[in-house]
Amino acid sequence: MANMLVVTILLGVLTNAMVEYVSGILLDKAKENADYSVSQLALNVDNTLKVYEQLVDAFYINNDLQAALLKKYDSAAEAQAVYFDTVLPYMNVIRSTTDTLHLMIYTNNDTFQFSDVKLIGDEVRDTDWYQAASETKKRLSRDWMYMGRSDIYKADVLRLVGKLYNIFNKSEIFITVDVEQRIIENLTSAENKNQRTIIALSNGQVVVDHGSSNLNGLRLENYGFYDKIAGHQKSSQMYTENGRKYLLVSATLNARSSITGFKVVLLVPIDEYISKVNKLKWLALILYAASLGISFIFMYFISAGFTKRLTVLVMKIKEMNTDNLHSFIDVKGNDEITQVSHKFNQMMMRMDMLIKQVYEAEIQRKELQLKKRESELYALQTQINPHYLFNTLNAIRGNLLENGDRKNADIVKWFAQSFRNLLSRKGDIVPLGDELEMIDTYMRVQMFRYGKRLEYRCEVPAPLLGYPMLRLALHTIVENAIIHALEHNEGITVICISAEAAGGHSYRLTIADNGPGMTEERLKEIEAMIAQCDEEQQGTEHLGLLNTQQRIKLTFGEAYGLAIRSRQGEGTEVVMNMPSTWERQEE
Repeated sequence: MANMLVVTILLGVLTNAMVEYVSGILLDKAKENADYSVSQLALNVDNTLKVYEQLVDAFYINNDLQAALLKKYDSAAEAQAVYFDTVLPYMNVIRSTTDTLHLMIYTNNDTFQFSDVKLIGDEVRDTDWYQAASETKKRLSRDWMYMGRSDIYKADVLRLVGKLYNIFNKSEIFITVDVEQRIIENLTSAENKNQRTIIALSNGQVVVDHGSSNLNGLRLENYGFYDKIAGHQKSSQMYTENGRKYLLVSATLNARSSITGFKVVLLVPIDEYISKVNKLKWLALILYAASLGISFIFMYFISAGFTKRLTVLVMKIKEMNTDNLHSFIDVKGNDEITQVSHKFNQMMMRMDMLIKQVYEAEIQRKELQLKKRESELYALQTQINPHYLFNTLNAIRGNLLENGDRKNADIVKWFAQSFRNLLSRKGDIVPLGDELEMIDTYMRVQMFRYGKRLEYRCEVPAPLLGYPMLRLALHTIVENAIIHALEHNEGITVICISAEAAGGHSYRLTIADNGPGMTEERLKEIEAMIAQCDEEQQGTEHLGLLNTQQRIKLTFGEAYGLAIRSRQGEGTEVVMNMPSTWERQEE
């Protein structure tokens, strides 16, 4: 068995090594072919565009033609004669010798204007191509631009913009040559139709993309692989997009100033190479499976007699469960399997005994805890009996009234009423008006406690008093405002509660104070703590805000909750976003 396993493992390792080696050779060949294709395509683009750029160069060196375009003519007849004798023949030659959609000349000479010689006016100056060409200070400049799809020519248009500066007349002449985008797209080889070719101008505009039918607004930086090729003259690497693997090869043109920065990108799917590798892997897997099959056949017949009783032992172990710990295994013999069976029976007996001991101890511990809780609860109920407490407070209030101490009597009255509201069981959702009544009582006690240091205002419209509110949620926010505003404010602290209806069956309740406020960093820290809803990381400082946020979201949904606004020195606002309607559910 050991020899068979060793041979099988060695065969698998050697086969896998050979597959990886052949895969590397195929991938290197694919990279070599892709590099050659990109280099050849870049050269073809360079040569194709050079033909049109030579037209601009010809205009630049033709001084007679420039003089005819810039001369001020006394009559339209004289200008027309020069146009038909000098300019038009030259432009006809260009149109007949090149695949040009449109050729146009722009000058500042208002005495020489024809269908293909146009005056540089405000309309021309507002165009993108003119503004881009005007920025250069060179006497001769050439630049390519993608103009989008033309409704006139029914084709995507590339425009070569040439700027000629005449040093004698100190005037500028602009020449635009429009050609079809297909002159570049046709350069891609037909045999590479399964590959994705992308060509972009120096400004990032994409003019060829076999994977996109609409080039308008398409820029090279919008592609997922842009970071991999940006800043590299040449690049060759692996790239994954939408679960498919590609060989990403790119090259940057820099033969002339007008094409410097052009990017040629080739995405070669390596599925074809992967299929060849998979065939090798399948062959290796078949050989490996055959070796395993033969090995297992031999092992089966050799070990069948020994493993039969072991299989019975395994089946008995699988049948064991915690509800049946008395199912012992009866295996006869005097070998290792018999010894394992005896040990298993002993283990089952020990487990049964331990489980009984643990259950009995746990039951006793739970009973003791329950008795202790019952005693504590009974003592607490006896000490804090609402009727006893209310009767006592009313007796104190009556005694104070008899003695003429009405101010302290009112405080006892408010305290008793506040305590009654806290102990009353009205459900978890109450009308907003009930919650505000409890807040009013609570704030009267606090204003008696702090005197003139605390002022309280409630500006809630009457139609909103019936809106739903979580019981004690508003109390928590107001109490938090007193702790963090009043206790850190040297002047008079004003706490104001206001409410307003919001769209979508909701309303906003704002609790504002004029306390010291918070820094922007502290505010972001508190917002992050509340958003994470992690009690272990909050401590106790903002546990009230956290609990209120959790109660609102668990009761009404994720669309509702708290928002905090604060600036240092200007106070703090806590905004509660709550639903304006809610169906009460029976507890």
